[in-house]
Amino acid sequence: MKWIFCGLLGLMVSAFTGIALGESQDFAAGKTVYDENCAHCHGYEGDGQGYAFEYVFPKPRDFTSGMFKIRTTETGEEPTQKDLFQIISRGMPGSTMPEWESVLNEQQLHAVAAYVEQFYKTDEDTEEEEETDEDTEEEEETDEDTEEEEETDEDTEEEEETDEDTEEEEYTEEEADEEADEEDEPVVPLVIPKAPDSSPESIARGKELTLKVECDKCHGKEGRGDGPSAMELKDDWNQIPMRPADWTAPWRFRGGNRAEDIFRTIRTGLNGTPMPTFAEDLTVDETWDVVHYVRSLASVNEPEVKRTLVSKKVEGVLSLEMENGQWETAQIFYVPFSGQVILKERLFQPTVHSLRFSSIYNETEIAFRIQWNDPTSKAHKEFGGGDEMILQFPAKLKEGERAIPHFLMGQPGKLVNLWLWSDAYGKVVDAKASRLGDWMVREDRPLASIISYKNGQYTLMIKRERVNDQKGSVQFPADRIVVPLAFSAVDGSSGEGGSKRGVTTWYNLLLEQPVGNNIIYVPIIIFLLILGLEVLLMVRTRRSKNTIS
Repeated sequence: MKWIFCGLLGLMVSAFTGIALGESQDFAAGKTVYDENCAHCHGYEGDGQGYAFEYVFPKPRDFTSGMFKIRTTETGEEPTQKDLFQIISRGMPGSTMPEWESVLNEQQLHAVAAYVEQFYKTDEDTEEEEETDEDTEEEEETDEDTEEEEETDEDTEEEEETDEDTEEEEYTEEEADEEADEEDEPVVPLVIPKAPDSSPESIARGKELTLKVECDKCHGKEGRGDGPSAMELKDDWNQIPMRPADWTAPWRFRGGNRAEDIFRTIRTGLNGTPMPTFAEDLTVDETWDVVHYVRSLASVNEPEVKRTLVSKKVEGVLSLEMENGQWETAQIFYVPFSGQVILKERLFQPTVHSLRFSSIYNETEIAFRIQWNDPTSKAHKEFGGGDEMILQFPAKLKEGERAIPHFLMGQPGKLVNLWLWSDAYGKVVDAKASRLGDWMVREDRPLASIISYKNGQYTLMIKRERVNDQKGSVQFPADRIVVPLAFSAVDGSSGEGGSKRGVTTWYNLLLEQPVGNNIIYVPIIIFLLILGLEVLLMVRTRRSKNTIS
């Protein structure tokens, strides 16, 4: 019997040792993945103080706080390990947090999620232990004080104090029991039901509901993040500016742009930010209506980027009125911006994330239309600067020359010609530059332009002669149909300016050549000639055979 008992005890010890070892191994595997891939931003202690902290925006998350924006748990609650797995796998678009599912396998993703979780779980346990120790010390001090008072006070006062102490103890015990009950309640993640099909009626209801619960105060009337409260928002990490999501660019939603992702965000809110939960304001069906409305504002996927931007040839004098029918034939191109990260001062996430470009031309003129989203056209001085939009061309283009200036506003010996709009100038001006953020305006080279701002969107129209006699300005002669073109943008309300700006590399501007009648007829004529020659050859071949016979 003794041997059986010892055997069972040994098995139990081995089992518990195995479990502990398994947990240790999981954390070890997670730590290896974390140290190699995550610590440079989030820090080896998970406090968000990695060596890249100073250079990125938004700042890396401090895991030790237990505060996470993207979760399926209720507002104020910590995320589940599955939530961590999802966000690590998919990343956070519009930030410096990339997706890792294409780099790490599923086992590694689970391991690092478990390792991240222990940063705030461990801290919470430590704090509870410290609070318990403090309570014990306070109780000991209270006991000592009570003994001293008993020795010096009268009997009546002793009885009164004893009664009061008893009441306080009972009250403290009740509070402790309530807190214990609350802590014992399991954190139940949100169950997301299957999304119903979208419909025009649902979208219309969703639009009305966004106004009812005042989404437009932050996100704006057309969802571009330009509401009247947009410039006043701060988060719990004091990261300024705190921008509402631009609903017209859903591919940049931090928590994902699937219908289920948007549903989750509306129902749970974003911890640490001004984005609250609307679980008590909207029913489940109403939440889906809002989801359908948000998804109706733009394509779910980011538009295709084409390196060749086509300018359409039209007849008549070019108009700078956007509603003019000439612009209906022009193709609209999507051009994304990247942060300027090559030179100091760097910018990792520009506020102006993209623009829409279109162009038309005739025999003597060329015109451009540029549209981009910006949270405000005012209050720039408070944040350090003004808005800018720049079109950039090589100042000189020689036939057959492959080398073009650096896309960051050229370099010494290779100047660029800038068509620069800034709210400081109030119009588009011609300038030359040989380095980033430093240019010389040439007032004697006017450009026709119109700028407008409505519901979080700028529309800039520019027109100029295709060819002029101004040295160092880009030319568009009839024999040149491709011209390099790049863009640069600044949002003054985000403290951008100088080298801190959104930039693009070089695109090709193609002046589309109309297809004339000659181009249509030539292939037909060639086909008929070939057919005639084949018939003639067949006839001669038959004659030769008949002669031989």
